[in-house]
Amino acid sequence: MRAIDRSTACALAAAAMLIGCSLPSFGEPGPPVAGTLHVAPDGTELDRTSFRMRLAAADVIYLGEQHGNRHHHAAQLGIVADLVASGRKPAIGFEAVSLTQTSDLMNYVFAPASGDAEAAARRLRSELGWTADGDRWRDYGPLLEFARANKLRIAGIDLPGGLRRRISRVGVQGLSAVERAQLYDTGFEDAAYREFMHGRLDDAHCGFARPALLDRLYETWLARNDAMMTVVTTLAAERPGEPVVVIVGGGHVAHNMGVFERVAQRAPQLRQLNIGFRGEQAGTTVPELFAPVEFAGRRFAPTHEIIWLTPGASGRAAASPCAGLEDHMKKMGK
Repeated sequence: MRAIDRSTACALAAAAMLIGCSLPSFGEPGPPVAGTLHVAPDGTELDRTSFRMRLAAADVIYLGEQHGNRHHHAAQLGIVADLVASGRKPAIGFEAVSLTQTSDLMNYVFAPASGDAEAAARRLRSELGWTADGDRWRDYGPLLEFARANKLRIAGIDLPGGLRRRISRVGVQGLSAVERAQLYDTGFEDAAYREFMHGRLDDAHCGFARPALLDRLYETWLARNDAMMTVVTTLAAERPGEPVVVIVGGGHVAHNMGVFERVAQRAPQLRQLNIGFRGEQAGTTVPELFAPVEFAGRRFAPTHEIIWLTPGASGRAAASPCAGLEDHMKKMGK
């Protein structure tokens, strides 16, 4: 492994503490303990050796995060570092980066070793539009630097932000022909999943979204998942035998739906592992975390195959997205 800079080394040390620590014991049915891993279907505690065996057997590994939770980002780096230490060369897909920015990522990772690492990082931040958002580099910079140090393939997997906003405003049918040519339509349609996601999207908009907006948001969600599936399966096909690690919000693979289901349909031979990180929540027990859900007569799988419990988020990531909106709507008399 090539030498890495001091900031990445510090982040990697913190990640190693998370993945390599002695996991605390867990007694049923009490509250979940941060630092433990639990496996479906009932939340049985998973030891580190079994966890690493599951990682080694997977072709696609989803690391479903809460955006902005530093504990989740540290654990993601620890998992990738663990794979590299075992002799693997994983590819990494980032939801936080659009697929059209993949060349910017690859230019950064495969730049000449003699180049100025700090200047390369500044250039990448500018290309990704992260210069005014220090949190993005704080969250993902250490993993990007680790990928650069180890020459790991890397890709953006999401649709460009402008295209996502256009779909949410006018719907897929309202796009121009050129815009529609950028989509990766799988023809997915599932009434139960639609009802499930409408509820999730309504919650995300604090109950204020009108039905027409929810329809367009759902179209946007499907288009994003289709794009992510296309990139993930392409990365997997490029180097069979090497895993693809997907850094993604947990909602995109929740209940083995979304991206997970599309990959299973497109490339059923791929062995997928759905890992979700969960911050501590007062009053929540492990069995509740793995409870299946039903919508429109369909029973969904538990949220993730493996749940890694962590401390909760802090700062902006922990703030309620609805508090300010509720106040605004009250002032507007709506």
